[in-house]
Amino acid sequence: MKLLWLILSIFPVGLLAQTFPVDAVTGKIYYAEEVLVKDAPQLDLYHRAKTWFAQTAKPESKIVSDDLSNGVLIGRNYLLVPVKNQPYRIWYTLKFEMEDDRYWYSLTDFQLQKHSSSQAASLSSTPLEKVVLPVKSDSSDAGFHAEVQQSILTLIQQIKKSMN
Repeated sequence: MKLLWLILSIFPVGLLAQTFPVDAVTGKIYYAEEVLVKDAPQLDLYHRAKTWFAQTAKPESKIVSDDLSNGVLIGRNYLLVPVKNQPYRIWYTLKFEMEDDRYWYSLTDFQLQKHSSSQAASLSSTPLEKVVLPVKSDSSDAGFHAEVQQSILTLIQQIKKSMN
């Protein structure tokens, strides 16, 4: 047990940085899960997903696909992540697929962009995979990776809370 604690205390940041799930086919960071919700008709879940998008939307956000009859809702939004006093936007695509008593979410197409308060600034974005994969041993990168990972996990918790 002491040996495990010693190993974890020596390499904790590196372990956190390695937690990004990657789709084996596309090589992209990909979060997905099926969530069961007791006594939740598809229509209720659809309205919960729409409400979540409305509450988290930013001016640049958009709904890409809105298919009530098939229970599919896809949108594009971003997280603001402050790293070392520099704000970043992490753009993502969120897809909901809903049936009675269950839904699936998937988070894909992550793009990293430096945040600017100037509306006139045209900012380029970089696929998040290019920044965080492969995992580098540089401790400053590891801190950034951990912050990004924690922000995405917090987003997932917020999604689940709003859908239950």
